This record gives sequence, structure tokens and C-alpha cells, in this order.
Amino acid sequence: MRHLTELQDELAINYCKLAVASTDRPEICAAFRAGLGATFTFLSDSERKAISRLDIVEITRPGFEHGLVALPYTFSLFPDLTIHRIYNGWWYVGRPTLEELRQDLRTIMERCRLD
Repeated sequence: MRHLTELQDELAINYCKLAVASTDRPEICAAFRAGLGATFTFLSDSERKAISRLDIVEITRPGFEHGLVALPYTFSLFPDLTIHRIYNGWWYVGRPTLEELRQDLRTIMERCRLD
């Protein structure tokens, strides 16, 4: 998550938004956000409704003490929220680098802006 805070000022200059969704309670999300010095949005899905609707629930053994666990995904989206690219970050090699995110945003901006 720390690497995303490095990108937040660059995104703001380019009129891009970043949001993070977590299954932690809102107060935990807020504390984590403050600790990182992040200015972007942190969303809480503590009731785990969104991860079920998006079908990104990790299969765990019955009675798993932490409840439903979300598979870690990163989505780059067009302004209308159409998905441009999906990264499955469960494995290190599946997580996007900052440069990959920059390239995604460059492609999105080229398709959306006339200038």
C-alpha cells in the first residue's frame, strides 16, 4: 500500500482517482490510511457484501476464524467505470507495478481525451 501513496500526488495532477477497498472495519481503515499518510479514499466492506457480489471470495476451510477473505485484485477503470485491466495480486507477480499503473492511465487518457 505504501507504494500507492508515492503515486497519489501524480494521480491528482492528472485528474485521476485512487480508491482502496478493504474488509476491515471503518475505524481500522481510517487508522491505516492515516498511518500511511494517504489522501485517497479507503472503503470498508466489513460486512463482506461487495466481495460476495463481485465473486472475489477466497475459498477457505469451513469455520475459518476470519470469515470471508477477499482475493486481492487491482482494477484500472475508465471514467465510466468500465474495466480497462484487471490484476490478480494474490501472488507477487500478479500485483501491478507503479509503472504498469501509469501505462494503464496513459492508455485510458489517450482514449478519453482529445488533447
